[in-house]
Amino acid sequence: MLLLCGSCSVADNLSYGQIVDELDGIVRIEGAGADRRIAYADRAATSAWYMRWFLLVPIRPVLGFLFGDKQEGPIENPAGHVRELIRELPDETGGDLLACANAATRLAWIAEVEGNGQSRIVAIDGLASVVQQLQIDLFAGPLERIGAPADSEKFASALAIIEAGRPEARGATPWDDQRLQPYVDAFAVVVANPLEDWVQRLRLLEKLIELYRDERDPRVIPAAASALRIALAHCVRGVLLRTIQGRDPLLVELRLCAMEQIRRLGGPRTVPLMLAVMAASPAQRARNEPRYDTDYYVQLRLIHYCGQLQGELATTEVTLPGRKEWDSVAPVDFLANTVLTEQTYYSKLRTPALVALTWSLRRPRFDPDPSWVSAWRQQRHAGS
Repeated sequence: MLLLCGSCSVADNLSYGQIVDELDGIVRIEGAGADRRIAYADRAATSAWYMRWFLLVPIRPVLGFLFGDKQEGPIENPAGHVRELIRELPDETGGDLLACANAATRLAWIAEVEGNGQSRIVAIDGLASVVQQLQIDLFAGPLERIGAPADSEKFASALAIIEAGRPEARGATPWDDQRLQPYVDAFAVVVANPLEDWVQRLRLLEKLIELYRDERDPRVIPAAASALRIALAHCVRGVLLRTIQGRDPLLVELRLCAMEQIRRLGGPRTVPLMLAVMAASPAQRARNEPRYDTDYYVQLRLIHYCGQLQGELATTEVTLPGRKEWDSVAPVDFLANTVLTEQTYYSKLRTPALVALTWSLRRPRFDPDPSWVSAWRQQRHAGS
């Protein structure tokens, strides 16, 4: 029995509540601003082995009552322990809105702050699982509106209304419809657009979790639930888009993971969006930084995504709010630029980009001579 239980994962057969309790006992957020970091307790109360072993599930409540369901002790590898917990966490939410939102806040902190790339990958995969369970479309609506900042005055006013009308402030006597309506309306206002700062987005999500959890008035619950879903979407979408903007050579796998989740959750139409988000800012270009991440695998993934597009999607350019001065690039232009800027004899990207562009433009046969790309691009820009 001891040999078998030693092979169990630290999260095997734990409930949602048990996983969350362990996470909260081990993970701490320290510092502020750019100095924020994840700190792990090297000693904490964790679930006893008999609470995790699947053969003992039928008698687990009895064992927990007799011997306790937790054991206090050192944790040999806290980061690895937490990674196992968050890998299991989305599977235990059961599609419940409150459980999913609570899980997302814990996953988002790790995805944004943790220095370990593998832990962040597991967190991002978990966030994607959560929004899928709730059937939330992260990229619905016009892509040009994604990231449009919230109106600070309207947001502050609506937040003040929410603070004044939250359940404990209303007291035991129900408000009449006329008094309650501004409170209900304020929920839609605070999530109308995402907040610019990721910490603010996460704090708002945490606040809305509390309001939805504590709400008992049936006139308010639908609005609180809707706002919670939208705030969750803002948070998860923001995590994914911020991640693919990075260029740290040590976090390539993390960016690839986020790119794949964006493509999977949003479909082909997110490819022009990714090109817009990942493009270098004017300040970066002024420092002679390349337009896109130069990592081979990131470039190859973009080529693959762009090569899947034909017709209107292949020529779509997305200009994001606040980025009018940035260069916008359509997928076919990205492929053409890759072909024409890569070194002829040494590039591992030119041929894949040539193949992708050939298919995207519906050319009848593949021509390895890149001169046709230059002629096509001249004609395309002359026509525009």
